[in-house]
Amino acid sequence: MKKNAVFTNLFLIGAFIFAGCAPTEQVSSTNGLVKVTLQTDWYAQAEHGGFYQAVAEGYYEDFGLDVTILPGGPNAMAAQKTATGKVEFAIGRADDVVLQASNGVPILIVGSFMQHDPQAILLHEESSVNNFEDLDGRSVMTTPGAAMIKYLEKRFDITIETMPVDYGMSRFLADKEFIQQCFITSEPYYIRKEGANPKTLLIADSGYDPYRVMYTSKTFAQKNTDVVKAFVEASVKGWKSYIAGPRDKANEVIAKGNPKMTEEFLSYSLNAMIENQLISGYQDEDQTGLIDPDRMQALIDDLFLLGVIEKKVFSRDLAPISFLPEYLQEMIDLD
Repeated sequence: MKKNAVFTNLFLIGAFIFAGCAPTEQVSSTNGLVKVTLQTDWYAQAEHGGFYQAVAEGYYEDFGLDVTILPGGPNAMAAQKTATGKVEFAIGRADDVVLQASNGVPILIVGSFMQHDPQAILLHEESSVNNFEDLDGRSVMTTPGAAMIKYLEKRFDITIETMPVDYGMSRFLADKEFIQQCFITSEPYYIRKEGANPKTLLIADSGYDPYRVMYTSKTFAQKNTDVVKAFVEASVKGWKSYIAGPRDKANEVIAKGNPKMTEEFLSYSLNAMIENQLISGYQDEDQTGLIDPDRMQALIDDLFLLGVIEKKVFSRDLAPISFLPEYLQEMIDLD
């Protein structure tokens, strides 16, 4: 694709009513580049590295885009910002997006950036829990009502007690039998720094396996199809480049935005993503960016059966493959 080839016009998106607001989405252009904003789900980190790589290496510009990355946090409100046109794109976990869409939030998944979620169960190496079945009757510090806990209980016919997550490590470090949720890309690093020996059970290995996805509003996608396609393709290119390296420029931007991201920690997170094939997937063929409709529908069906969503949605409507690069569409068996 030639630079700026499909971005010669500005798009004015009509106002719509959502959550008591009626914002107007508008795409502006500067120096021939379409300006869009990506809202992330947390502070700058290696788990967002491909997007920062696409900015730092000029991939978005190559596709006619001027992308601003807006770091998230506990109150990022990414889905609401996207649906109301405050930002053009956001990222998050697929099951969270399904829940929002089922509740009527007008958002659309346009691609993935992680084939597998880094969420896991964190344990001490000395713990008597060695598999998901061993969680029966145990207490786990986790997000209240977490779909993954409901899935584990049903899948393995077990009962798990839960306590609200406090986003800390003090209780875990003080008790060899304490169990909590974590990201394999984060907490084990800090636990080892404190002298403990962590082990993890990756939730994706249980069968509950949501993508981490890129999404936009339905209105934006309908009015700006070429912009969305360009964003997805440039982002996928950024992720492939970030994993392969070099990634110095992207990591410099990440560390500047989040001083906790030391070179050592960024390297740990990157290696965790590579070792667990979170970005490329478990197949021999690189699946970076792919959304498989059958797998997506299976996740939606699980959420419906678990009672997480009351109204079933369909993958073809929520996550159409038409925004994916053509080579990814060709991987999908629509039979």
